[in-house]
Amino acid sequence: MLTNIWIVFHKETIDNVRDRRSLFMALIYPFIGALLLGLLLAFVGGMFKRQARVADTTVPISYKLPVHGAEMAPDLVAFLQQNGIEVVPAPLDPRRAVRKGNADIVLVLTNSYEENFKTMQPAKVRVVINASRLSTVLTVSRIVSKLREFADQVSRKRLRELGVPQDAAQPLLIQNDNVGRSRSLAGFFLNMLPPFIIFTIFVGGVYLAIDTTSGERERGSLEPLLANPIPRWQLMFGKALATFLFTLTAVVFQLIAFKIMFEIVTRSDVGVVVNPGSDIFALALLVAAPLIAFAVAIQIIVATVSRSYKETQTYLGLLPLIPSLPGMIMVFIPVKAKIWMMGVPTFSQVLLIGKLMRDEGIRPVETLVSISSTAAVAALLFVLAARLYDRDKLVFGG
Repeated sequence: MLTNIWIVFHKETIDNVRDRRSLFMALIYPFIGALLLGLLLAFVGGMFKRQARVADTTVPISYKLPVHGAEMAPDLVAFLQQNGIEVVPAPLDPRRAVRKGNADIVLVLTNSYEENFKTMQPAKVRVVINASRLSTVLTVSRIVSKLREFADQVSRKRLRELGVPQDAAQPLLIQNDNVGRSRSLAGFFLNMLPPFIIFTIFVGGVYLAIDTTSGERERGSLEPLLANPIPRWQLMFGKALATFLFTLTAVVFQLIAFKIMFEIVTRSDVGVVVNPGSDIFALALLVAAPLIAFAVAIQIIVATVSRSYKETQTYLGLLPLIPSLPGMIMVFIPVKAKIWMMGVPTFSQVLLIGKLMRDEGIRPVETLVSISSTAAVAALLFVLAARLYDRDKLVFGG
């Protein structure tokens, strides 16, 4: 039995290695993900670091702020200039200027500002921003922070003049205590790793899965192969092992590429300091291993029931989008992992790999449930694939 499986596995592996185009396409996806994430980290990290330098309050004049109605607020203008912000005339249409990107932010003082300020009434100011532009986040944050600082300074002065304790207007003293271990911009981008890895799992060996069933059927080589006096499930399992090997290789290459990418980015001057250790990537591979078997089983089943090579390619081309979707959603909407979620193939891997990359740690029971449940489902799918291989319709497809 093992000899038959080994012969089929060896034959399919050698054939796929010789097909340089398919091999190149299968292995290029892992590097694309690491390259894209690395470029994104470098670009956004560099942009934020440059803005942080510009926002440094030790610089006398570091930023120009367009202000509409600046003549009504000499105290505010003086305060801003003392904090490295140069006040300049605002454009005629502040909203249009910000929308078009001609200005990052425009401060608009209402007509009643001067009167309300003198009479100790709330003086309204309007901050015109474009929240969809990531490049202005730090600039807007700094301006708003200085406005609040000015308001706090004025309120304390007024309370002091009225003989009221300054702390009376501050019932809460809020202190931030960030317990996240990813103390940099990279912490957000770490959430993007699971979708990339899941996508590679469902793409890394897909060409081999298609070629060993649909491809051989259309070339006319599947029927002579099935005529051999060995159980068909052994043929199927040998082909599945070859597909598993190439998928595993693609995932390993991608994890290595991610590790190299983080090494390069953290050594660059872009303000990124998060770099998961090699042990984290090894654990991620362990968590992903049963999902690779799950993906291979689905690919074999689809290739078996499809009527043509083109039909199989269409179905399996769309397949990676489905398991990758939860990971893409959780980049922006975090989900608190629960033990029952570990029983859901793909979803549990997304959760566990995400926790590993963020250095949050995973419980052994979570890993055990995820691996065992996904492996059990993969085994059932392989049993189904073996039954499909026993059908006479396998030669004709459908």
